[in-house]
Amino acid sequence: MSETIEFSQYVVERLKQAGVKQVFGVPGDFNLGLDYVEADPDIEWVGNANELNAAYAADGYARVKGGLAVIVTTFGVGELSALCGIAGALAERVPVLHIVGAPSTKLQSKESLLHHTLNLPGSFTTFSTMSAPLSCSQALLNEIPPKTPTTWTEAFDKTLSDVLEQCRPGYVEIPTDAFHAKVSTEGLKQKLPHPHSAPPPESVAAAVSPQETQSSATSSLAAASTTAPVRAPSDDVTAHVVEDITQRFKKAKKPIILVDACAGRFGMAGQVRKLVEGCGIRFFETPMGKSLLDEHHPLFGGCYAGANSLPAVREEVESADFVLYVGALKSDFNSGSFSVNIDPKITIELHSFTTTIGYAAYPTTDIRHVLPDLLPAFQEVVQSRAASPVGGESVEQKVKAGRIESIVPEPKGNEIKHEWLWPRVGKWFADDDIIITETGTSSFGLTNVLLPSHSTYIAQILWGAIGWSVGACLGAAMAAQEDDRNRRTVLFVGDGSLQLTLQEIGTMLRRGVHPYLFVLNNDGYEIERQIHGVNAKYNDIQLYDHQLLLPFLAGKSCPTPYQSYAVKTPSELNELLESEEFNRPDKLRLIEVYMPRGDAPQGLVSQAKLTAEANRQL
Repeated sequence: MSETIEFSQYVVERLKQAGVKQVFGVPGDFNLGLDYVEADPDIEWVGNANELNAAYAADGYARVKGGLAVIVTTFGVGELSALCGIAGALAERVPVLHIVGAPSTKLQSKESLLHHTLNLPGSFTTFSTMSAPLSCSQALLNEIPPKTPTTWTEAFDKTLSDVLEQCRPGYVEIPTDAFHAKVSTEGLKQKLPHPHSAPPPESVAAAVSPQETQSSATSSLAAASTTAPVRAPSDDVTAHVVEDITQRFKKAKKPIILVDACAGRFGMAGQVRKLVEGCGIRFFETPMGKSLLDEHHPLFGGCYAGANSLPAVREEVESADFVLYVGALKSDFNSGSFSVNIDPKITIELHSFTTTIGYAAYPTTDIRHVLPDLLPAFQEVVQSRAASPVGGESVEQKVKAGRIESIVPEPKGNEIKHEWLWPRVGKWFADDDIIITETGTSSFGLTNVLLPSHSTYIAQILWGAIGWSVGACLGAAMAAQEDDRNRRTVLFVGDGSLQLTLQEIGTMLRRGVHPYLFVLNNDGYEIERQIHGVNAKYNDIQLYDHQLLLPFLAGKSCPTPYQSYAVKTPSELNELLESEEFNRPDKLRLIEVYMPRGDAPQGLVSQAKLTAEANRQL
């Protein structure tokens, strides 16, 4: 007979085995398991201002750690508040486990009219049903009779494993009477998967593509995967795929590698770098692939986003005769409104659970199995060639060729404008900074700016929830606290986006993190004005006094040091960025950057035109 522990303790132990040290969320009277989190010395309850912010924070935490994040909410009102953040994690392939504390099985079976219910028949299943399309897997313990001491632990482990293997959110609903139920410890002996490791051959639950229709059906017998199952990876098919790709590479005169988001989600950036350096292949990145590889590398060619690329970058990518597209996620903002102009016949796409070569698809292969095998195969090809490998370029040569924007131009006048701002902060970044940008002027401003070699860049370019970056900044800063490198966390957010989630700055102060919060004060929603309604009142906001935010949110007993700044001219910002005291990450800093209304990065202006044209098409 195996030992038994309370189910809540089992969950905590599993989360620690998955590398989780911080748990985000908001308490509620159905969340009886939080006592176990608080009592454990190795895991910390963060506590957020609201559930939506908690979901955003979990998203940022998972991205920086490259692993699991957890959010805990209460039944109904709490879990629904988090769903926009959970949907973003689904869209952008981020492994977030959503744990929901629910009424007891007895009260649910009686259809009791409880608080947080809808006063309608079937209320107790309504919310989990709403979450099903946003989850790769669900474990609904109320629907799973605990016939054995391992029934509930197996259901929990199934959903947790699906989240880790697929890098998508999962949902676990725990009734109050399950928190203290005795369960077997046997499952704790089983090793959990990791997003950066290839799934085992026996794994069968996998999502074929981001566009695949998901089933919302759940099972009453076990945790259910809500994505379509496919066959386990096949060694024979993988070998065939590697051989086919290698033969195409052998014939190529101008091969390139294009790195996108899912290369990072599944931990393949290191494998891509080995392929680049071992075979001398030029590589490019998409906006969602920024910082996955070293942008200062001699073989880096720039950022490609279709028609929204720098001309020299677009010309080289679109004239290639072999494109290895690693982890593709072809959203509108990531592809210049679908203007990628690469011949499908010469394109190989490595996805998380399928591979496409030209027009053929191999759904029993995936990026984690194929990519490592390409290196020795490609190296044989390179060694057999008489020609010398492709030469690299210095940063100066890339600038001269028009592939990057690294030179800080002379400011035009006394206003801080985007043309000057982004190259300037690009020079200020430290080597291992964590850089977070809101989707808008910030993310488009940094697209073609070189980031430091060991930096981490995160932006929600596909889902694009306004205000996401502030919550994500908290999660990123909490993840950075677990790292002994003392990494700085740097946020760029507009004054409009800030208003949706600024409460989480209070959590940052409470938790003692020291990010740099650059608030771009340009009098409203500039990205919306660029797309439509340049003078419309619906793009205006109530202007806040940002210099009062930190004292207000810190209250009278906050031990975390903080400081606010306001800069209105290039010389003022230059002086601040060059200050030795400012560059020490020893306090939370809010830097209000005044910018003229109507000014925007060229990348945003171009994307806005592409978006407006697409919106007008019938």
